[in-house]
Amino acid sequence: MKAEVNKIINDFLNLSGDKTPKDFKENLKVVARAMRQNYDDEEAIIKLDFVRQKLENGLEHASKWGEITVVIMDTLHDIESYYKKHKGNTDLGKMRPRKTLGKLVDEGEVPTSKSRADNYWEGKTKVIFTPNNKQIRSGSDIPKSYDYDNIEFLERHYNLKSVEFGNWLSQQDRKNYLAGLGLALYDLTNILGFAPSKLSLKKKITVAFGARGRGSALAHFESDTFAINITRYSRPKKGSTLKPSFDRTKLLTLSGGVGSFAHEYGHALDYFGGMFAERGSTDALSDGRSLRIRTDKKQLQKNTLRGLMERLLHKIIWSGDNKHSAYFLRLKSKQKSLRLTDYYFRRNELFARAFESYVHYKMQKKRYKNIFLAETKYDPKIYLTPQEIKKIEPDFDALISALKKVI
Repeated sequence: MKAEVNKIINDFLNLSGDKTPKDFKENLKVVARAMRQNYDDEEAIIKLDFVRQKLENGLEHASKWGEITVVIMDTLHDIESYYKKHKGNTDLGKMRPRKTLGKLVDEGEVPTSKSRADNYWEGKTKVIFTPNNKQIRSGSDIPKSYDYDNIEFLERHYNLKSVEFGNWLSQQDRKNYLAGLGLALYDLTNILGFAPSKLSLKKKITVAFGARGRGSALAHFESDTFAINITRYSRPKKGSTLKPSFDRTKLLTLSGGVGSFAHEYGHALDYFGGMFAERGSTDALSDGRSLRIRTDKKQLQKNTLRGLMERLLHKIIWSGDNKHSAYFLRLKSKQKSLRLTDYYFRRNELFARAFESYVHYKMQKKRYKNIFLAETKYDPKIYLTPQEIKKIEPDFDALISALKKVI
């Protein structure tokens, strides 16, 4: 292992004294950065995972009490034992769907005892995300051998790190979101021209459903873990006039993160390129959360990943006559009426929304439809129009082709 990893471990073992949540967060950032930089060193990843879990536990307690006194009881022997136990375990950190169906009651009147409820639901889960449901998807035929709603198949076929489910998803929800993911990955592979095993960006991507919610976001991407998090739909509120048997298609698609996968996958491409393919001053090819609109002319001339991204964002922000593009002017003009915060002008968000529109445009050209993969849920004015995407399609194609070569 690298000296920096050993230093992090030693610093953890020597951690003591009064610590605040800020202290734990700073340590966790250091660990996360080291895990990214040593992704191909199994021993480093497993030992850092041990430290990460301990620090997260400390953060949880510090957040509750404001400040706690830390005394580390773990030793190097404990960390070595953890490493030996998990060495070669590719399932490290995975969450699996529960095999029992006890906490399910989603519709109708069902038995309340756990064992009887399990028997009631066996074979009765309603899956709406199916290849031939025209409300959900249309496109090329999916082979019968493609097991689109099987977690082991999808993880193996796409080389995913893992698929996670939150505690508050019923078995119906898990089956539906898994099926939707299977259909989205199939169509995204065809649209981007990636080999299925390459879609996970060298086995970095985890997809989580209802497991890592963040505020009011429909979905979000974590650059530290490369997790794409899709928010669960909103259940009808108590006292709602909706019956429990309310149309599941509407229930699962009108709220929550369905339709956001392409946007979050755009973030994954951006950060994979900047962190693992072509490192620079920022972790993202786009420059991440930077609000920079001025073009980096030196970068613009380079035939590199960052150069291709710079050319793409230049065309998104600027028109040929050195004036802001119609799209950027549209964003600025709607800033007050749509209450657009700086978030909408960050370079990584400009790219992710553009990528989302690019995928949607490519689907339209192929006469595809996949509302799990890409379906607009925000005001359409914050997105590039099909005509605007058409103008920058060659630049997008060039960036995707370049990324394909390094995955």
